[in-house]
Amino acid sequence: MTPSDSTPSPDQLEEVFNSIDAVEVGMARDLLESSGMECFVFDASASQMLGSTAAITVRLMVRAEDAVDAREALKELGF
Repeated sequence: MTPSDSTPSPDQLEEVFNSIDAVEVGMARDLLESSGMECFVFDASASQMLGSTAAITVRLMVRAEDAVDAREALKELGF
């Protein structure tokens, strides 16, 4: 998902994962969404425009109240 009218404001979100690999971020997003957490992917287009360099990473964001649970879930799954 990309930022849109339904995306909470950035101050309501926390980054829980980032990578230069958009596929890896997508996998992490799918895992969190399958457990019921709403996720938002930021900077995917910017990262692709630069050829997936380390200059701009793709960021996985969740609502601030879900951040601790999201990080724990990702850690348990090896992210």
